[in-house]
Amino acid sequence: MAIVIASAGVLLFNASKLLTINGHVLVNGQVALLSVSLMAEGILLSSFPVILLYVYDKNNGVLEYLLSLGWNQGDIFKRYLKAAFFLALTLIIYELAVNVTVSVVTGKLVTFILSLAVSAVTAALGFSVVSFVTVAMVDFSSLLKQRVGANTPLAYTLGAPIIALTFLLAFILPFFTAVLIELLIAGVVGASSIVLLILSSRLIKREKMLS
Repeated sequence: MAIVIASAGVLLFNASKLLTINGHVLVNGQVALLSVSLMAEGILLSSFPVILLYVYDKNNGVLEYLLSLGWNQGDIFKRYLKAAFFLALTLIIYELAVNVTVSVVTGKLVTFILSLAVSAVTAALGFSVVSFVTVAMVDFSSLLKQRVGANTPLAYTLGAPIIALTFLLAFILPFFTAVLIELLIAGVVGASSIVLLILSSRLIKREKMLS
């Protein structure tokens, strides 16, 4: 599903670059912003297996084993976060490669620059939301009294509105203004995930990761 949604964003963006009027490339800022939202949504969904893996590991004693090795909560969270980043990075590289390749083939400097800008905004937004959702979900599941099931992606209900907001920005704001706001959102969300990660060892007791 992540690949399908990301591919839809890539297709939308590159299809718009191929449109011409009187021989000139038609660069549509609104379409570019919509493609950013779709590609970022795909990146967000790509991290979902990490959440399911954490739930599986917690329910099968893997976390207890890691704690017995001397790891703390923060050490464990960082490993899952790195795994989520790896999946996100794989999709980001795919999106960037296709966007840049199409720009090079068309031979238009303006589309090449736009491809780099769109990919940069997508990466910033995607990485920040993935980090926030991953850390928030791990924190939440560790705070529960009962074991969580694999069908409890609560943190994704926090990440979904962030991506939904970027869809809205595409319709109500000019391109450059919307890009600045999306970068601001990425910064705030990324900073929030860092704070959650730093505080995780203090907020969550070791025994909560065993139950």
